[in-house]
Amino acid sequence: MNSDPKSYKFMKETIKKEPPDRKKWLLRCLLFFCAAVIFGLIAALTFAVAEPKISAALNGPERVDIPADEAPDPEGDASAEAEVTETPTPTPTEAPDQEITLEDYENLYKEMLAVAEIPKHALVTVIGITNQMDYFNQNYENQQQITGLIVAEEGQDLFILTEYRIVENVERIQVTFWDSSTVDAIYQRHDANTGLTILKTEVANLSESTRDGMEVAPLGNSYSVSQGDPVLALGSPMGYSDSVAYGVVTSVTNKISTLDTEYNLLTTDILGSPEGSGILINLEGEIVGIIAQNYSSDSKNIVTGLAISQIKSLIESLSNNEARPYIGIKGQDVTEALSERTGIPKGVLVNSVAEDSPAMFAGIMEYDVIVQVNGEKVQTLRQYQEQLSKCSPGQTVKVTAMRRGAEGYTEMDFDVTIGEI
Repeated sequence: MNSDPKSYKFMKETIKKEPPDRKKWLLRCLLFFCAAVIFGLIAALTFAVAEPKISAALNGPERVDIPADEAPDPEGDASAEAEVTETPTPTPTEAPDQEITLEDYENLYKEMLAVAEIPKHALVTVIGITNQMDYFNQNYENQQQITGLIVAEEGQDLFILTEYRIVENVERIQVTFWDSSTVDAIYQRHDANTGLTILKTEVANLSESTRDGMEVAPLGNSYSVSQGDPVLALGSPMGYSDSVAYGVVTSVTNKISTLDTEYNLLTTDILGSPEGSGILINLEGEIVGIIAQNYSSDSKNIVTGLAISQIKSLIESLSNNEARPYIGIKGQDVTEALSERTGIPKGVLVNSVAEDSPAMFAGIMEYDVIVQVNGEKVQTLRQYQEQLSKCSPGQTVKVTAMRRGAEGYTEMDFDVTIGEI
């Protein structure tokens, strides 16, 4: 056996790491960065589209807020007038005679048209569409149209005030803006007392140029309007669209009595159509009235408008789709002079009670004089309406009234469950 050790040789290998490929590393970083940017853009776009809808679903739509105007105090006005009469007035000096030329008239009307430019871009044409069959059983679209007014823009929505008679029982509602672009709109809510309604459309449905050119209505203060003030009637006061008429206010004291409230009317000397619609503006371009020809004179040809200050709260509640509290009486103020002359207590004299109304079910009757609502004293319809507006439909409140009997007026309490209208 050969025991001699054999010599072995081993091969030694050293494994070296491959040097990093910087180009490949930079390419991977670049791809990762691009993917992150694309993902971020997609996420931002998705959030921008979905966030308003998610926010509206969770928090509800943004509330429309239309600031109210402070009504003048009749007693304060009387005292102010007394102070003015005591102050001696300077003797007016005669103005030099100056002939007014045709050019002066032309410039005057141009200036008035310029005043109307902004409110005109707040006007729209509302179209109510119904499908009907003709004599030959052919289907056709019947369209009626009227003027509307953009009263608010909140969040993603535009709110448009118009008359309910045009959109009642229609199958489709369209709105045409200042540049003749037309979009669909939906019914929001209406008020049976005045016949006014609010429509809604999404701002996203409008082109950028339409949005840039349109205006939200500059609502003015109708409490400052006086007899003899010049006004412009815009919209379709004569029954056709995009018309302008000039005139003066002939009366601000006429009123209409509706359920649970009353509204002042602005009567003008402008000749219009019984089907006319639109707005009244002052020389500052502010809207002071909403044309409502159903409250015009017997002939229905004198342009008459609802005073804007008294319907601002109505516009706000209709825009927010809120139910309005309702008792169901028509009344009038018993003034100090009327009370002294007739012996009727000061308060709100009930002229009529609506059938099947909360007032009727509670036992309130014609010729009762309401003096308290929910524990608060009321002497005028305005105070009565203010207290009623603080109540909620379904709430039961105590109404105190004076009722005439054999021995004079007796105080009576009624538990009234507020309805909604």
